[in-house]
Amino acid sequence: VDFLFSAPLLENTAHGEPQKEDYQTVQLLGLILELLSFCVEHHTYHIKNCILNKDLLRRILVLMKSTHKFLVLCALRFMRKLIALKDEFYNRYIIKGNLFAPVVDAFVQNNGRYNLLDSAIIEMFEFIKLEDIKTLCSHVVENYGKCLDDICYVQTFKSLKSRYDQHQDKLKDRERNALEGVPSILRNSRYRRDQRQMEDEEEMWFNEDDEFDDNEAIVPTATDILAKKLDTDLDSITKMVKKETEARMNNNSSPKTTVLNNSAGAGQTAPSPTTTENKSALFKRGLVDYEGDSDEDEEETAGEASKRPRLS
Repeated sequence: VDFLFSAPLLENTAHGEPQKEDYQTVQLLGLILELLSFCVEHHTYHIKNCILNKDLLRRILVLMKSTHKFLVLCALRFMRKLIALKDEFYNRYIIKGNLFAPVVDAFVQNNGRYNLLDSAIIEMFEFIKLEDIKTLCSHVVENYGKCLDDICYVQTFKSLKSRYDQHQDKLKDRERNALEGVPSILRNSRYRRDQRQMEDEEEMWFNEDDEFDDNEAIVPTATDILAKKLDTDLDSITKMVKKETEARMNNNSSPKTTVLNNSAGAGQTAPSPTTTENKSALFKRGLVDYEGDSDEDEEETAGEASKRPRLS
């Protein structure tokens, strides 16, 4: 392939235009193009390397400028074989080399004449539209849309443009849906929080804790609350004891007696002595009661009542 097929083709298309237009050379180039088209269809792997290394499609499309129409159609048929494979390798090769330019130029120069070349070029673009080859469709519309918009006697190019618009709308909808799936606070970079900012705030919080004294507590503990309550209770109890002792001292100075309601002797009177036991009992009643202490208090009060002397 490298020597027999490509050598005459590369030699005749070296300067961007066909060098020889005699009948013998044109017949030879036509046969070479037929054999290369067969290799593209049946020997896909080996012909890929040949097309890429020698930039073979660009050289073949130079023959689109030939005055012999059958040679122009042979070159167009070779490109149509590559597009029919729908191989992204060939699609990228065509897009990168901008290899639709010779085809569009030949189509524009034909000037709408109803012939085989016009039909073959329209059929190639129709195939791209029907098979929905997105890469080629986008490339043709973006690069040759202005030239092809004036073609109104067929609907191929308008349909190709509408297909391109549909692809663009789908891409926009996909991007919009992707953005809607992300929270709005993450969608805008202004609201993104830096990791260093969190570390600085934590360090400031720990530094503020160090400013307090060791003896100063930020939150009062349970022992502090209990101690304050005990202090207030003791103050209130001492005040009550003072008032009671003053009242008893006043009662002892006056000749008053208290009557005890006893079953043995009603109407008999006896002084009620103030003892340290009454003060301790009163002190215990003033303290905070806890669970489980009520029974002990009742036993102590019962024992004190039994120790009191009965008056007869």
